[in-house]
Amino acid sequence: MAAPGSTGAEAAASPMAEGIDHLLHELSVIPLSGGHGEAAAGFTLTNYTFWLIVASALLLVFFFLASRKARLVPEGIGNLAEAGVDFVRNGICVDIMGPEGKKYFPFIGTIFFFVLFNNLLGNIPPALPGTGTVGTTFVWAIIVFIVYNAIGVKKYGAVRYIKSFVPSGTPGWLSPLIFLLEIVSHLLRPVTLGMRLFANMYAGHIMLGVFAVFMAIAIKEFTAVSVVVLPLSFIAQVALRAFELAIAVLQAYIFSILTAVYINGALHAGDH
Repeated sequence: MAAPGSTGAEAAASPMAEGIDHLLHELSVIPLSGGHGEAAAGFTLTNYTFWLIVASALLLVFFFLASRKARLVPEGIGNLAEAGVDFVRNGICVDIMGPEGKKYFPFIGTIFFFVLFNNLLGNIPPALPGTGTVGTTFVWAIIVFIVYNAIGVKKYGAVRYIKSFVPSGTPGWLSPLIFLLEIVSHLLRPVTLGMRLFANMYAGHIMLGVFAVFMAIAIKEFTAVSVVVLPLSFIAQVALRAFELAIAVLQAYIFSILTAVYINGALHAGDH
């Protein structure tokens, strides 16, 4: 029954608003230990940090088990690990950078498997993806930014590397504008790299949560409409779970391949 003075629409919207508020709270960064708010000092373990640690531990266990009994013809988990390593080394590093890309495999491989395990773990309720916060994705994006620029500076020297931002043959009057655009483009790379991963992982969980709210409301306040809403929401949940698994792998691939592209650009900066 609606509260006195409230309309039926307001009463119906209340459970939905409460459900959305609860969802947003669950997807927020919540301190689990180490203090709260401005009073927090030192390390604070949050819900996202906790699951990031779990994903990192699972990643270490996975490769430990895969490499414990190395065989000429790998089996089981070893076969899975070798397929993943071969995909990153040859399908990303070598394909983008050529044979020279193999020496950058440890860095790019670390990024790929770290992002992949965090993304995949986040699809198992009640876990959250460590990549679902800007704190994680932007740190990795900044690391990539520093690494690929350091590679360019090391190979060509700071002056020649910076001069490479302006392609040879550019008219003198146009050079300052091109240089400025290139500087802005490079500075935006960590922003777009970090935001893309965060937005995809966070938005996916918002959608899953919304349909979960629909199901909860349909069960709690069962009406004739619930007969339609409940199965449709369940189907949407299943479909989204499958879609999110694909997105988890795709985002790890995109983050890694863009890293390879940026490193390759730094390696050949002096060629133009």
